[in-house]
Amino acid sequence: MMRAVAILAALSGAASAQDLGSETLRGPSGVTYALHEMRFEPDGAYEAARRTVRLRFVAPKLEDNIRYGFAVIEADFQALCDEAAVPAARKFAPNAREIVISVASEPRPFGETAPNVVQYFDLFRFSGDTCIWEGL
Repeated sequence: MMRAVAILAALSGAASAQDLGSETLRGPSGVTYALHEMRFEPDGAYEAARRTVRLRFVAPKLEDNIRYGFAVIEADFQALCDEAAVPAARKFAPNAREIVISVASEPRPFGETAPNVVQYFDLFRFSGDTCIWEGL
């Protein structure tokens, strides 16, 4: 049953933390991130046609944006890309070209903003199983 759910999620363009086998990752800053969602673009495309992988993480500590501002967690983006996005791309989108990592202080539906939720994003080029920072 769980395998069927993972396959359906992967085909639909979204997948969960369980599909990667890890629910949390700790960044170099010491912040622990929970994988909230994986998305693939174009939406609904088969694995070979997927070009963008989006990994969305939640870390409640980010609410304290003075103590855990972007400058503090910046290195976490590379770690999240290397440790979570590379395996996701290998498994679900082998021809991916770019990876978008986003982190937020609380879960939000994709594309929805909230003034009280801290969110940061970063962009990577995916080449030869390597995340190459592109910057936003």
